[in-house]
Amino acid sequence: MTGWLHGSGLPVDNGLVRDSRCRAAEGVYAVGDVARWHHQQLGAPPRPENRTNAAEQAMAVAADILGADRAYTPVPYLWTDQYDTKIQIPGAVPAGADAGATVVDGDPATGRFVARCRNAGVVTGVLGWDMPKQARLRRQDVADALAGGPAGSDSPRESGSVP
Repeated sequence: MTGWLHGSGLPVDNGLVRDSRCRAAEGVYAVGDVARWHHQQLGAPPRPENRTNAAEQAMAVAADILGADRAYTPVPYLWTDQYDTKIQIPGAVPAGADAGATVVDGDPATGRFVARCRNAGVVTGVLGWDMPKQARLRRQDVADALAGGPAGSDSPRESGSVP
């Protein structure tokens, strides 16, 4: 999808690379699934490929053009419908030895649950499985953790953690 950008002088690496203000170069902005950006709180350059992200980026770019000079730092979000199952993931579901998940709503045995995901004790994401409203509400846990708030600073492991 970004092949046409090669040779343009703009940085391309798994998408058009942008700074925290969604700028690829001076006076050149990009939004949507073609682009990655420097997320100041995550450190990694996410590339969410959904319409919500594109709309939020467009608003951030407009604000920057109008002088807001504010970093774009949303909670990354993805969703998918797999047959009759609705899966929502605000934030990131980590893998590795320091990762864990705690069911905070519902019950996996019923096929409807929300799990709060952590890496090294810090909330990194939420996995919602057929509980869209509850997953949306838990997105705030990730936002709080990114901002250093309550969800990111409570105990590193909760009872019921799944390593």
